[in-house]
Amino acid sequence: MKKDTPPLTEKVLVSYDTKQALMSIREPGERYGDVIERVLQDRRRQDFITHLDTIARDGEFVSLDDDPEYAAIKHGVQRERQHRKTGSAVH
Repeated sequence: MKKDTPPLTEKVLVSYDTKQALMSIREPGERYGDVIERVLQDRRRQDFITHLDTIARDGEFVSLDDDPEYAAIKHGVQRERQHRKTGSAVH
């Protein structure tokens, strides 16, 4: 069990097959609760990636080049790069 984890407070009944599946993916030193926590964390991560994929596929995006604030930042970064190449100070 992890150091920052509160003590166990619940028992969870699982089928024999589920217990065997948990045992097959358990890392050395892990308790069943740790395995379940890791599986849930992987699921949350995968759900988030799926959400981002949906946004990328179905979302409506505005070109940043049309945004004046972004254009000013981009221009400033380009000026700074040019000054670094030439060794002069940015004013």
